[in-house]
Amino acid sequence: MGETSKRDGADADGLLRADLEARMVVLEIVSMTALALALDTSENGSPEQARGIAELIQDTVRQRCREVGLSDKDQKSANAYADELLSTALVSLYPD
Repeated sequence: MGETSKRDGADADGLLRADLEARMVVLEIVSMTALALALDTSENGSPEQARGIAELIQDTVRQRCREVGLSDKDQKSANAYADELLSTALVSLYPD
């Protein structure tokens, strides 16, 4: 992993935040691509398989949120984000 240090007078906290934001963008792109491939029902896949994967992801998000002790508000936020990712993946597969 890269190191964060002062560059051009910027503070370390600002650099760390920018680094984390950049990594989140990359992780979202990778996860969306993998998710779209996993949910792809156009040829060999099936709608049931895609629904099963989506349900597994949603169940796992709910379980993990409980395990780490997120507040109800944070759990709702995590669930909404998972729904958004699943929705976006499906729309990217079937844009019409």
